[in-house]
Amino acid sequence: MFFDKKMKEYEYKVGFFLFLFLIFLITFLVYFGIKKDIFSKRVTYYVISKSGDSIERGMPVKLSGFKIGEVDKLFLDNIDYVKIKIKILDRYKKWFREDTKIILDQEGLIGNPYLKIIPGSENSPIVPPGSVVKLTKVAGFKELLIEVQPVVEDLEVIVANIRKITDQFLDKKGSMQRTITNLEQLTDKMLQNKGLLYYLTEDKKPVEKIDKLLTHTDELTLNLTKFITNATSRIEDLEPIEEEFLNITKDVKGFVNDLRAMKKDIDPILKNIQDVSKELKKATQDIYLLKMEAEYTLKIGNDLLENLKDKWPFKEPEQSSKTLEVPNP
Repeated sequence: MFFDKKMKEYEYKVGFFLFLFLIFLITFLVYFGIKKDIFSKRVTYYVISKSGDSIERGMPVKLSGFKIGEVDKLFLDNIDYVKIKIKILDRYKKWFREDTKIILDQEGLIGNPYLKIIPGSENSPIVPPGSVVKLTKVAGFKELLIEVQPVVEDLEVIVANIRKITDQFLDKKGSMQRTITNLEQLTDKMLQNKGLLYYLTEDKKPVEKIDKLLTHTDELTLNLTKFITNATSRIEDLEPIEEEFLNITKDVKGFVNDLRAMKKDIDPILKNIQDVSKELKKATQDIYLLKMEAEYTLKIGNDLLENLKDKWPFKEPEQSSKTLEVPNP
């Protein structure tokens, strides 16, 4: 009797525990179904496609990356078209408008395909459930390769041209290498010989000469202005002035030639003066050192003489200040 009573208590406890577990399980399933929209209302739309490749039942339908439905069924409607039945959550039917587009997209290059909804404009009217939408584009990996193929071909041509140019550039006997070698030799000659390019870019003399030339030009312009002003009043003075101007021009040319000749004569003289200056500088340093050695020798001699004065037999005898007393006779 006691055993039967004890068994009934265990049965009550186990039954109560199973009841609580079933309530928890049902609650969890209802919560999970609500979260996963299992019990949500759905509406049906149809998609027309030329091919059923990569499309299968259960394929997700996404809007801006979020799943809003899935492919429920697909079948051959006509010879050239495949009709795809999709079920969409009722709260998303507002995005299906007359200008809405559906494309077959893919998650990355090798990901799973899905139907992507591209919403229409807000001014476009909403299409009712059961309407047909055309699949406008297939955006898979194969289609991407087809679109990229022309670009790849152009890149191959560009790479081939670059390889050809590189080979020509690296060819030691090619025209480009010869051109570069000639340019290097020409540049070295210009810099070493200090020719016209060095004269125009590095030397300051052209600028100074141009400044002087401009100064003389201004003076000449002023003189010509005065000359023209005076010429209008005194035409008869033109000939002597012209002769004088020609003589001055000749004198200037001769003076310039003399300066050039003097420059040629002065250049070696200046060079000799520079050499003499260097030698004088060295000689001055030697004279200074010789002077220092002579002063040092003289000082040693003076010190030696001073020391000899105190030594015998050069030491002078001391004179006694006392007078000798002579005894009386």
